[in-house]
Amino acid sequence: MDAMTNDMQKCISNCMDCHRVCTETAAHVLHGGHPHSEAKHLVALLDCAQMCGLHADFMARRSPHAAHLAKECAEICRACAALCEGHPDPDGKMKQCAQVCRQCADSCERM
Repeated sequence: MDAMTNDMQKCISNCMDCHRVCTETAAHVLHGGHPHSEAKHLVALLDCAQMCGLHADFMARRSPHAAHLAKECAEICRACAALCEGHPDPDGKMKQCAQVCRQCADSCERM
């Protein structure tokens, strides 16, 4: 089996971070942390979290399909970041989420 490159390790780490932050942000929204959130925000956060977790799993097992998922993961992360940036953000959680999503998208695009 081929050795995992530094870029792959970094992408897995960024995907797992994005999974965690998007899940935490979704929970924050659900528990009233952002009362003006719409369903599309929650869906974007959960889609991003799930895709990041899936892509990290595919990379960790060196699946030949990981490259296909990298493009989709980057696209979903960028869409989530854009929604988070356009959302009212009194506590900074949306800004943090957007930053993590963009970092993950950048890593995925290098795969």
